[in-house]
Amino acid sequence: MTGFKWISRVPGLIYGYEEALGYCVAPELVRDKDGISAAVLIAEMAAAAKADGKTIFDTLDELYLQHGIHASDQMSIRVADLGLLDAMMNRLRVSPPDSFGSSAVENFVDLAEGSGHLPPTDGLLYLTRDQTRVIIRPSGTEPKLKCYLEVILPVESAAELPEARQAARTALDNVLGDVREALGL
Repeated sequence: MTGFKWISRVPGLIYGYEEALGYCVAPELVRDKDGISAAVLIAEMAAAAKADGKTIFDTLDELYLQHGIHASDQMSIRVADLGLLDAMMNRLRVSPPDSFGSSAVENFVDLAEGSGHLPPTDGLLYLTRDQTRVIIRPSGTEPKLKCYLEVILPVESAAELPEARQAARTALDNVLGDVREALGL
């Protein structure tokens, strides 16, 4: 759904964000972007890490080892003719891609159909076998198509982290290329 208000309404949300730098770290208190509480929380995390002789980056690396590297990117395609947005969305609905980044699409959801907990919206969600996620939708405020990408790469050891970060970037670049191709760009 377009708008941060939808992020803060996710059931059980602990932390939510959007690419336009909106953070929600206490949705039970503030159901919107709240940079002040996010800044306080990161300062507390930095203090706790320092007390343990670590940095926030060390803590982030520990999360990567536990959950894998989650790397994201986005692409916006500005158009002069709003009809092009409909044409691109229709192209993807009629001929959904089989894969992104050489990982087969296992789940395709047309968000225009809505769901049990979300009203219909003009958007498409693709999830691949390796958990790559691609979401494509027209902007709610500007004449452009927005594409959100996420790849997840498992990491076994701290020694693998530098190479895994580069591999995540390469994977994102491959997915970006596949999105461009799917859109006919």
